[in-house]
Amino acid sequence: MPDGNPPLGERASEGSPLAVALSPAAGRRALQEAVRRDGYAVCHGRLDDWGGEAGAEPDVREMLGPDWPRYRTAREPLVRARLLGSRRLLRYAVAVASGIEPGRVAVGRDGRGRPFLHRPAGLDVGISHTTDMLVVAVARGRRIGVDVEASDRSLLAAGLAERFCHPRELAELRGLPPAERNLRLVRLWTLKEAYTKALGVGLAHDFCRLRPRPGPRDDSWRLGRTAPGWLLRCDRVEGGFLIASALGPRDGQGDGTQEESNRVNHVSIHR
Repeated sequence: MPDGNPPLGERASEGSPLAVALSPAAGRRALQEAVRRDGYAVCHGRLDDWGGEAGAEPDVREMLGPDWPRYRTAREPLVRARLLGSRRLLRYAVAVASGIEPGRVAVGRDGRGRPFLHRPAGLDVGISHTTDMLVVAVARGRRIGVDVEASDRSLLAAGLAERFCHPRELAELRGLPPAERNLRLVRLWTLKEAYTKALGVGLAHDFCRLRPRPGPRDDSWRLGRTAPGWLLRCDRVEGGFLIASALGPRDGQGDGTQEESNRVNHVSIHR
């Protein structure tokens, strides 16, 4: 997608990120509309907006839930700020999507470490962060996973691509100039990460068996027979980041390939 964002209040073309960055009220409206219309949304925010002062320890412990021990023992302020900020953003997104107060949102982790909601019921969530970019996702009745990386992250180290690329991907990469090759590698990595995080297996999955292919719409991807009904998307946001999302089939609705399922909404929310 272009590096620029459409003006506030102007709906972007189908499937492209929504720019909502001027006020909390505008962010709420965009998120509510995305979830109402499509049943899911992917939101991104900046650490400066969401990772501020921690507040009282009991409140932080309650907010972080199973991530509290990691937060308490983290030595780097940036790690603590990202943990806190991403959980604040997640609670906010869930609260807006479900119509409850953020304080009533309770986030846990399953046996594989995947985030899930104790409260409210019926929603699936995903979370990712890097440097000062925070990303969360909310979906109703469907699995969802997200991943974010700096678009210039170097993945050209010898032998690295062979560890996570499908053989056909490796063949395609050989014909690209180094800069384009690296950007393609980052895109493939985020797409595969988003999908395996949605499954709850993460890096335990053999990434070499996954081969995302471009879909019929801009920035949309599919995994074909390896994951029927899954919809993947990778967008460039705020110039320097790639956000990938993986949306599972609708519960009880076959492979979930209805045309309206081709929209994944990226909402930039600033407090």
